[in-house]
Amino acid sequence: MKTLFIDSSRKSLSIAVSNGDKLLFTSNVNSYSKHSNFLMNEIKSILNKSDFTVYDLDSVVILNGPGSFTGVRVGVTIAKTICWTLSKKLYQLNNLEALRVGVNNDIVISVIPDKLDNSYVGIYEEQKVIEDYLSIDSELFNIENKNITIVSTAENDFASSLKEKLSVNNNVDINIIRDYNYIDVIKYAMSKKDINPHLAEPIYLKKIDAEKNKNVN
Repeated sequence: MKTLFIDSSRKSLSIAVSNGDKLLFTSNVNSYSKHSNFLMNEIKSILNKSDFTVYDLDSVVILNGPGSFTGVRVGVTIAKTICWTLSKKLYQLNNLEALRVGVNNDIVISVIPDKLDNSYVGIYEEQKVIEDYLSIDSELFNIENKNITIVSTAENDFASSLKEKLSVNNNVDINIIRDYNYIDVIKYAMSKKDINPHLAEPIYLKKIDAEKNKNVN
């Protein structure tokens, strides 16, 4: 199955093409805030290297954030357009879940920091999954006697503070994810059910104040 992978949610624009279990080509462009200027050209270039056209694709895997407003939106829009107009299968995966693919431990916590006090956090423990927008003081982090791995997109204060808090009762390692294992993430996304392209939704990194405060008081 020929698959196009798109992640425009990070500072680096990431594109990949796979055929079955084989990763053919990848492209990483440091085009933060200008992904829309590069994305279509990078898709064309990587397909040409693979001797494919967009018509040869069977599916598209899109990572839909959390990410910058413009970046994640352009990636999701292009993925939706390709799949809807050409009747290709679309698989959607959020970046929190993608970060933990291939990381094995009792508990895996993936962290994507925003620019304020909170971060987007995914907590994965066997079949228990929590994905939310949290502060370091969240009671969800009262975890005892577990081996924990934290994966983060950056060495940020949230990840460091979380490590310090959890280290009191736990064995905690911080792993900084610089890039994905593309084929593992693609295969994982495609193990899920494909979605109607119209249902693909971007997740934006920065929440508006009304969203952050809706549960206050």
